Amino acid sequence: MKLPNSFGSVYKQSGNRRKPWVARVTTGWTEDGKQIKYYVGSYKNRAEAIAALTEYNKNPIGERSGITLGALFDEWANLKYENINKSTRETYNAAWNHLSKLSDMQFQDIKTSHLQDIIATMSKSGLSKSSCAKVKVLAGLLYQYAMSDDIIGKNYAELIKLPEETAKGRECFSDLEIKAIEKLAEIDQWANTILILIYTGMRIGELLKLTRFSVDIDNMVITGGSKTEAGRNRVIPIHPKIQGYIRQWYNTSSSYLINRDGQRILVDYYRTQLYYPTLDKAGVRSLVPHSTRHTFASLLSKAGANTKAIQEIIGHADYATTANIYTHTDLEELRSAIEKI
Repeated sequence: MKLPNSFGSVYKQSGNRRKPWVARVTTGWTEDGKQIKYYVGSYKNRAEAIAALTEYNKNPIGERSGITLGALFDEWANLKYENINKSTRETYNAAWNHLSKLSDMQFQDIKTSHLQDIIATMSKSGLSKSSCAKVKVLAGLLYQYAMSDDIIGKNYAELIKLPEETAKGRECFSDLEIKAIEKLAEIDQWANTILILIYTGMRIGELLKLTRFSVDIDNMVITGGSKTEAGRNRVIPIHPKIQGYIRQWYNTSSSYLINRDGQRILVDYYRTQLYYPTLDKAGVRSLVPHSTRHTFASLLSKAGANTKAIQEIIGHADYATTANIYTHTDLEELRSAIEKI
């Protein structure tokens, strides 16, 4: 059914979205002839979108003051996601997974206390200050968008207080705890992923981004990493203790090395639904995921690996007080360092 001229338009967005149908109207034109578009909202199906567009045309001012956080996010994302890369979209989506707990609330009713409760919940579950900061950034962007449309007059996201970094993140798993994880890994695939983190020093995000092409299965070497220039595409020899597990994951049909039913696993899901429950199942302290990196570095240091090798495997530009005076550590030196553990 074709809609009348000047009535507005309804279209379906691509991808797997909760509300893929968008109702939109043109409210004017810029000096250079571009349309000024107003998004009425996002909807589950075409009928709902047309009904909303019809209601908007009866009352063009709309009921913007009563918009929910979920509807506002959908509207903001429709505009924002057109001009940002995939990595940034994933970052916003990960932050939205936490903010979406308030999605059914009218935006004007959300205050700092509601947002602070989300941050507190994240912190208690072991999420880092950095993860909390990303939620604060997204909330701030949504408030700025709402203020530009006179939906609300104050940015409550600016008042969010982020948690302090705790010493817990610098703790290491004990030898007994590693043995408990190893025992569970014999029957539990997610326990073996924790061992892979411990014996590679990779971050969760780095591990979950690995594809089968990241693994040289014949030479037992992983090439991967991110975050810093020193950390990108670093070479990590695979420790004998985890080679069997790497082979198991490598032989699945998924393009991603670590996967669930062939699908990529998101960092937040792994952390909350797999990592912490698995530690609990093993009877091990709920140390934050970054503790696996500290454990790896500690094991290398205790085994007598040279600081340059530790620096290259971990992917730090400068590891502790490492003097950058060594020549490039070759693969055999790196493998020797790993196998000292």
